[in-house]
Amino acid sequence: MKIRKVIKSHKNEFQVPLVAKKGELVEGEERETEFKGWLWCRNSSGIHGWVPKPYLEPTLKSGQYQFLQDYNARELTIEAGKEVIVLDEESSWAWVRTSLGEEGWIPLENLQDLKEKPDSIPDLAG
Repeated sequence: MKIRKVIKSHKNEFQVPLVAKKGELVEGEERETEFKGWLWCRNSSGIHGWVPKPYLEPTLKSGQYQFLQDYNARELTIEAGKEVIVLDEESSWAWVRTSLGEEGWIPLENLQDLKEKPDSIPDLAG
């Protein structure tokens, strides 16, 4: 488990995140983005969001992908100076948990490693 400090605030830009279960199908397309390894996807309900390519497998239908695992595109709004637990890292982003139990994606570039586990973050992993 990695504990990191937020060195640059991040704001969630999507009100309704794309959420999917393993096996769910989405339409996906390559789009210009500063972060490599992501596809812009739309589910059957018309909700759009970025998905890491390793979470998807192409189907026989062109532009259609199937999720290899459960996924949530929720980005976390968080202020600089906060400490978070990093639960997953993928394609230059981290899925993190705050001391209040909130979870979401933030760019890895917004985080800095801490040398030791701080007392301010309870062990919520598990």
